[in-house]
Parts: sequence; C-alpha cells; structure tokens
Amino acid sequence: MAPAIKAPLLPNLEPSSSSPSEEKHGSFAGAVFNVSTSIVGAGIMSIPAAFKVLGVIPSLSIIVIIAWLSNVSAGFLMKSTLAGESKTYAGVMKESFGKSGSVAVQIITMVVTFGSMIIFSIIIGDVLSGNENGGVVHLGLLQGWFGFHWWNTRFFGLLFIFVFLLLPLSLCRRVDRLAFSSAISFLLALLFVVISSALAIIALVQGKTKNPRLFPELNNGGESFFNLFISSLLPLLLSLPSPSISISIQ
Repeated sequence: MAPAIKAPLLPNLEPSSSSPSEEKHGSFAGAVFNVSTSIVGAGIMSIPAAFKVLGVIPSLSIIVIIAWLSNVSAGFLMKSTLAGESKTYAGVMKESFGKSGSVAVQIITMVVTFGSMIIFSIIIGDVLSGNENGGVVHLGLLQGWFGFHWWNTRFFGLLFIFVFLLLPLSLCRRVDRLAFSSAISFLLALLFVVISSALAIIALVQGKTKNPRLFPELNNGGESFFNLFISSLLPLLLSLPSPSISISIQ
C-alpha cells in the first residue's frame, strides 16, 4: 500500500491584504452599473423610433432576438472567463482563437465604439443645439434658454462635451472608476423611460394616440431599407454586450 501523501488544505501563510501587488477589484454595484450602461446604451433611446419606423411586430422581434443574443454572448463570456486566466475580452478571445481572435475583437471594438460615438454625438447635438428637418427648426436646450449665440451652436456644444466630459472619462485606466458616471447614465436612461411612459399615458387618456403601425412601409426600395437600418436597427444592435463587460465584472 502506497504511503499517504500529507498536504495542508490551507497554506501556512495567508497573503497580506495590504500587499502592494494585490489587485484591487471593483464593487459589485459598480459592475452592475457598468454592465447596465453598456447594454442599455443608445438602444433604449432608439426603441420609440424603432416602433414608429419599423412597426410593432418587427420591433418586438428584434428586441427579443437582441435580448437572446445578449444572454448567450454574456454566458459565453462568463464561462470563458471562469475557465481561463484572462481578465479582458481580448485575452479571452486570444485563449480561445489565438492571436487572430484577439486582433479581431479589438478591431470590432474600435468600430463599435466609433459608431456609438457618432450616434451619441448626433443625439447630444440635437438635444443641446437642436436641428432642422424639412424646413422645420427644432430648438435645443441652449437656444431655448439663452437664445442664438455662436457659443451654443452644435460645433461648440459638442467640442465642450468632448473636451471637458468625454476626454477625462476616457483617460481612466480602470473601468470600475466609471461606476459613478455609469450610475448617472443609468438613472438618466430610467428617467427617459419614465418621462416617455408618462407622455404616452397622457396622450392615450386624451385620445391623441394613433393606431400603431404593424409593419414598415418601404416606398423607395433599397434606400428606404438603408434608412431603416441606420435610424432604427443600428442603435439596437449596438446595445449588445460590449467588451467593457468582461472588464467591469472582474
């Protein structure tokens, strides 16, 4: 009979909690807010436009498909993170698909980030400085409060947002430090849902609502389909889990 091997269940010396090499993890609440902000994004803002342009049935179908894709992709990401030793999205892809997988996900991240920046820039510019559609001028917040000036045009408004808000946030090396800004973004998205729901209920009570469109109207063929994709589908597709999820979960 082979001699028994004695091995302690626990190490004799526990690592010190004050070790400078110990990695600090973010809080659970911060991870929840970061993940929620990554998933919600511009999708929550584009849902009313999607229902208006695409119709009820295609919009509900797209929302269900995106929810399923989000659940599946997040599950794959969690399983791969727990099975391996990587703590980033690119690291997980490198373990699974090699160097080409890591490079591919970084390129996709750049494309998605650039597309999200364009969409949010349009939204922020319309809210702050308004827009003009078909000869009808919609005033923004700055024009409504202070009138028309050179400093509250779309260019200077977006320049201020990029330099004094987005640039400092993008310089953070750790995603968990963005928990506070993510919480503010999540609360603003929740406020948007509450206000939109209240306006819809008021219009329904007053009888100002119209019969919802069940399917989209394609009058110009490919051009109309392209406009539908840009205005409705693209913001919803950008709501899929982003690489920041794998970082914020750590």
